[in-house]
Amino acid sequence: MPEVIEAKKDQIHRVACKLFRDRGFHGASIRDIAEGVGLLGGSLYNHITSKDDLLWEIVDDAAERFFAAITPIAESEMGSLHKLRAAITAHVGVIASDMDAAAVYTVEWRHLSDARRAAFTKRRDEYQAMFRKLVRAAIHEGYIAAPDEATATLFILSTLNYMFTWYRADGPMTPEDVGRIMSDYILDGLKRRTA
Repeated sequence: MPEVIEAKKDQIHRVACKLFRDRGFHGASIRDIAEGVGLLGGSLYNHITSKDDLLWEIVDDAAERFFAAITPIAESEMGSLHKLRAAITAHVGVIASDMDAAAVYTVEWRHLSDARRAAFTKRRDEYQAMFRKLVRAAIHEGYIAAPDEATATLFILSTLNYMFTWYRADGPMTPEDVGRIMSDYILDGLKRRTA
């Protein structure tokens, strides 16, 4: 029985992610979500407490996946350039693994309640700080040129985060292909050049 409940919760999350991505948080109603999983509107509350809680669970789960992908890379013994390339590819992999959740994480988080928005922002800042440390090392070792690691980090993450608008899982490129190409483009664009 717990497996059935968990499967229904996963189904609710998948449907809500798709609806939040396609219609926006405010454009997707509880009734829409319930219909998407084959329930009556009121019956959905047997599985969730509120639409706000559902949004929080989606963005919090996505944040956990980003941290789980990047933390081992950041803590590894690889060289700084290899770490940064691996982190870019891992970030792309998280987005590609659940494009709807990535879109909600990137765009719809702003509809969280004040307290949850603050918690989300804190987690996002912690993630960016981990990425910034990788960028700082690559700058320090002369692999990339940037006025500061904060700007370079924002450039990298902004470039990657919106791949949900154009990447297609059924297209010709795998997530690994995209990660490799994106890291080449990004790092070539940030490469230190001589006059």
